[in-house]
Amino acid sequence: MTGKKLLLKALKDRRVKFIFGYTGGAIMPVFDEMEKMENFAFVMSRHEQGAAFMAQGISRASLSTQNPQVGVCMSTSGPGAMNLVTGIADAHMDSVPMIAVTGQVATGVIATDAFQESDVVGVMMPICKQTYMPLQAEEMEKTIHEAFYVATTGRGGPVVIDVPKDVQNELVGDDYAFDPETCRPHLPGYYYSPTPEREPLNRAIDMINKSERPVIFCGHGVINSNAGDLLRKFAEKVNIPVAFTFHGISAMPADHPLSLGMMGMHGTVEANKAIMESDLLISFGMRFDDRVTGKLDEYAANADVIHVEIDPSEIDKNVRTSVAINADVYRTLHVLVGDPMVSYKPRRRWLEKIAAFREIMAEDLKEEIEQGTGEDGRLLMKTIIHQLSNLTGGRDLIVSDVGQHQMMAARFYNYQTQNSWFGSGGAGTMGCSLPMAIGVKLARPNERVWSISGDGGFQMNAQELGTIMEHNIDLKIIILNNGYLGMVRQWQTFFFDGRYAGTPMRSPDFMFLAQAYGIPYRKVEKLQDVEPALQEAMECKGAIVLEFVCDPAEVILPMVPAGCGFDEMMVKHPNKKK
Repeated sequence: MTGKKLLLKALKDRRVKFIFGYTGGAIMPVFDEMEKMENFAFVMSRHEQGAAFMAQGISRASLSTQNPQVGVCMSTSGPGAMNLVTGIADAHMDSVPMIAVTGQVATGVIATDAFQESDVVGVMMPICKQTYMPLQAEEMEKTIHEAFYVATTGRGGPVVIDVPKDVQNELVGDDYAFDPETCRPHLPGYYYSPTPEREPLNRAIDMINKSERPVIFCGHGVINSNAGDLLRKFAEKVNIPVAFTFHGISAMPADHPLSLGMMGMHGTVEANKAIMESDLLISFGMRFDDRVTGKLDEYAANADVIHVEIDPSEIDKNVRTSVAINADVYRTLHVLVGDPMVSYKPRRRWLEKIAAFREIMAEDLKEEIEQGTGEDGRLLMKTIIHQLSNLTGGRDLIVSDVGQHQMMAARFYNYQTQNSWFGSGGAGTMGCSLPMAIGVKLARPNERVWSISGDGGFQMNAQELGTIMEHNIDLKIIILNNGYLGMVRQWQTFFFDGRYAGTPMRSPDFMFLAQAYGIPYRKVEKLQDVEPALQEAMECKGAIVLEFVCDPAEVILPMVPAGCGFDEMMVKHPNKKK
């Protein structure tokens, strides 16, 4: 048996169905073997970065299904492998398990600057959980199985396997045998503690029962461990409101009475004010990054912190904890929900105070959404997202790109389906939406998927319309076109005296682009046409592109300026009197 066949055999054993990628000289033997085996559905991206985001999408969306899959992408050596870097770094920041297999030049010419050679292991090492370069075919199967174990155990993340071309073709002796069922990876220094210890749990329960103004934090770990239902049950059991990180959105219904919405730089007023006035923060599966905390020395200064986190390196990294529980979020919540010592408290004063926080911007936002257009008559993103939410009942899957529209989609869509919100968080990678949405749709083919991008992000990976065309993928594609890099423009409006350096953007006629790929298209400029266009997309059998012409002056508030504390949160446009 050859190395390439062992590689594919191991992927088949791991129930991999889809492989995303782009072929080339150094990975050609694997592709040839894949064609002969007929066990995989190969999806050719139009750029390797797209393949990495497609793999992310299938990993993330399938987590909450009965058949979770680990996304796999493949590329050739040199530029092919380097084009995967952004998507792999993005997965690493957002704790997404995936496997990247790259071809490499033959072992005899490694480190000689051979044609299309690059140091894949050296480049990838800082941006993934583990890198491998099997130098013998007999290592191949073990390497693949170990890579899957590392990618999916504990805090998820990407693993890269760089395979020299001659190793792909190398024959293994007849006496070779590998049993994945009995193999257990030997990984010195790799510790995994899924079950919470009783002593810190008891201290946490005592703090929860005594607290008067507690807030629960829901991070990506809740989504990744499929613990959304348990989180809701726990919040209801203790009667404590829940604030969500960017990646925690959709863990429980957005309109739940205890939901505070998203926290942080563009979080809701009620979430941020509750955090600043709380006496206890109960954090599940999050890393307290700077977009969540603002100025650290002022962050929740009077609150104790309970931090439940699978990755011990995140505990006490940014925010000092009072009780640290290094364990799996699902198992911890399972214990807390069933523990008779955890008690319910009415917390009437606290919940009344939060209700008052909710009113601070509520009327302004309602008025803006109902108005639907800016001063120049162009559409508001808030209104488009709000109408989309109403039409879908908040049940569809939303894949956002990065920028101002991303915060609109996070804030104004009423998420009702668990694990229905996808995007790039930690890395903030523009161009992620269209390819990621392809992976999401393939993972959950019976659900409607919307890819929402700005005009800037859409053009970064617009070529993936070719993948959608070739595979007849049913995606609803929204372009919110305001002629600018919207989020940067907002910062320039607030903090750079309105000097829009490098943000105005002239776009092509998206109608001709969509038509070139055989995809229906509709342009929307008037408020009365928004709902019919969205309805048309919902009823369309197959992909469709909707372009909405939006107001460039629209802003997303509240906003906590970079380097500031939550007490400096902006709730009014600084350049407007009203």
